Amino acid sequence: MHSTGNDRGEPRGSQASRSSAPPKILPIETPAISLDELKRLTSNFGTKALVGEGSYGRVFSATLSTGESAAVNKLDLDNTQDPILIFLCFR
Repeated sequence: MHSTGNDRGEPRGSQASRSSAPPKILPIETPAISLDELKRLTSNFGTKALVGEGSYGRVFSATLSTGESAAVNKLDLDNTQDPILIFLCFR
């Protein structure tokens, strides 16, 4: 009989998850964009740029000055208990 895991029935590669080294944290580069610029990029958060809505607010599509597409989450602070939340922009 051919086994694809180790002798304890664990899948191959499970040894890597037992490493004592902490996971590598990759840097995330996010551009600083002013509220005025976000309004311009999303047509003042208009319906044409609206792509979805979630429990924290609406999500809008935008094209950055670099030509990259971005999703902008305009948070609705009336629907959340966390006052630290801010605009998030995902590329």
